Amino acid sequence: MNQEAKRHNQVKRIDRIAIAVLLVFLGVTVVFSFYHSVLCLLIVFGLRFLYSLFYARIPKTYWALSAFGAALAAYSLFYESGVAVTVFAVAALLECLRVFMIALLNYPSTVRNLETLTQELEKRVQDRTTELKAANSELQRANTKLLELDKLKSAFVSQASHDLRTPLTAIKGSLDNLMIGVAGPLNEKQTRILERAQRSVDRLTFLINDILDLNRIESGREKLQKTDVSLTTMVKGLIQEHKPAADQKSIALDAELNGDEVHAWADPHKMERVIGELIGNAIKYTPEQGRVTVRLSLQDGAPCVMVSDTGVGMSEEESKKIWERFYRTANSQHMAKGSGLGLSIAKELVEMHGGSIRATSEAGRGSTFKITLPPSPVKETAI
Repeated sequence: MNQEAKRHNQVKRIDRIAIAVLLVFLGVTVVFSFYHSVLCLLIVFGLRFLYSLFYARIPKTYWALSAFGAALAAYSLFYESGVAVTVFAVAALLECLRVFMIALLNYPSTVRNLETLTQELEKRVQDRTTELKAANSELQRANTKLLELDKLKSAFVSQASHDLRTPLTAIKGSLDNLMIGVAGPLNEKQTRILERAQRSVDRLTFLINDILDLNRIESGREKLQKTDVSLTTMVKGLIQEHKPAADQKSIALDAELNGDEVHAWADPHKMERVIGELIGNAIKYTPEQGRVTVRLSLQDGAPCVMVSDTGVGMSEEESKKIWERFYRTANSQHMAKGSGLGLSIAKELVEMHGGSIRATSEAGRGSTFKITLPPSPVKETAI
């Protein structure tokens, strides 16, 4: 392959040399039949082409000959200069011969240099290829190891969460029995202590449930039972469910529903959890006298759910991190307690449906979460 390329380059070079010589001799033969100025310009262009074949940078010799040829061409427009043009043509021929001789003398060393450079380049390519193969093998081993560690982590989290559930259930049952007076009447101080213990157990139970749910989603064990779901009916029910929590903080909780029923192809229990998570978060992180609005609409035929609030909001950097596990914004940590897993689970569940969820927010101005879901084929068929 390399030998063929070399022969091809040699043929191209010889062809260019022949063209250059032809141009120069053409100028000489027409010295007495064409204008001398045209001859001078032809010689200059021929030299330029010749030099481009053998030099990476045009030498000073060319510029000197070009300047003389251009001046002679201008002079020949007004005065007879046959002798001068002839001398210039002879000088150009001698320069061509000089360039040819230098090229012939340097040809063997040039070929050797090209072969050396080619060998060095091939060696570098081989070395680099070997390095890339080694790096790729190392990455594959590291990836395999990470996958194994991830499986071990998931198995450990799942087992640990299940193991914690049993004693938590027993603790919660005991606390409930104490609260209803099974062990005797309680005074006010004892009641407050037990209520705090119950809240802590409930938070820990919710955290364990979230971890188990996320682990099932990651392992592919979480299955969807999709059906035709009326988002309008679902949102109305969730508004009523969260109304007491909103009233406690004097928050206006309302819904802006599309005139027609909005349907989606989704798992009703999973989507109720996702939308409920967004409404619950909006109420938790909105100060008193604020507002939370749930909007339903169809955008390009796709059902959309938007939950907006006038809460504390978050920065642009924080809005990119809220989907990470256990991440909580600085303001949210001061306003309410949470595991930091709710939005991660919501995002996973929405994407399992083939939908999308995104958030827009501004610190101190509130946030808006938008869910887009696939439309219901049952509804489309009915239409």
